[in-house]
Amino acid sequence: MAHLSKIIVNSAELGESFCLSPEYWLAAKQLKGLGPGVSLEKIAIVSRVGVSTFRENALILDTGHADGGLFSLSLQASNGRDRVSHKKRAPEGAVIISRLRPYLRQVAYIPKGFCDLVGVSEVLCSTEFYVLLPSDSKSIAFLVPWLLSEPVQDVFQQASTGGHHPRFDEELLTNLAVPKIVLEKRAQVSRRVEQLVTAHLEAQVGMQKLCMASK
Repeated sequence: MAHLSKIIVNSAELGESFCLSPEYWLAAKQLKGLGPGVSLEKIAIVSRVGVSTFRENALILDTGHADGGLFSLSLQASNGRDRVSHKKRAPEGAVIISRLRPYLRQVAYIPKGFCDLVGVSEVLCSTEFYVLLPSDSKSIAFLVPWLLSEPVQDVFQQASTGGHHPRFDEELLTNLAVPKIVLEKRAQVSRRVEQLVTAHLEAQVGMQKLCMASK
């Protein structure tokens, strides 16, 4: 029989929700390994604004539409009648990250001008996404490559609970410490992420127009 060691965990390590899940406090210990930095909750806020009815020509993002920092879109807007489940608002300037199966790396930035470029009235997303909005006027696009970096992804995977549908919780996300070196390059990296995401969207829109013209 395998030997099971006794592990004593201080109640302070269990977080505000007093979570007894071993995944939670193992990930919390790994958070400390990320080193010093500024708490994510001081840089971005988690928006919970949701809707159950949608404007005409709204674009609804499911988790499969975000992939490694970029979007993979059909660019077909909803008419508001075929989707009835609750969704979250995902405004331009937001970073979205799926809490479901983090190993799929479903993170993306919604650039300014997204709605005009894609031709939709608004962007909504699955409730499986956490929607991060900047706490000030600065872009948070730089968070995308950082959230996709190996150390942060390791934390998410350590913290995920559940069998077929593992998820990590909001507290873990907001407690992440963004390193000083990442913050020093914030403006530069944000501009580059915005350029890459916009160019990728423009390519998809352009290809769709070519396909439409070939009918």
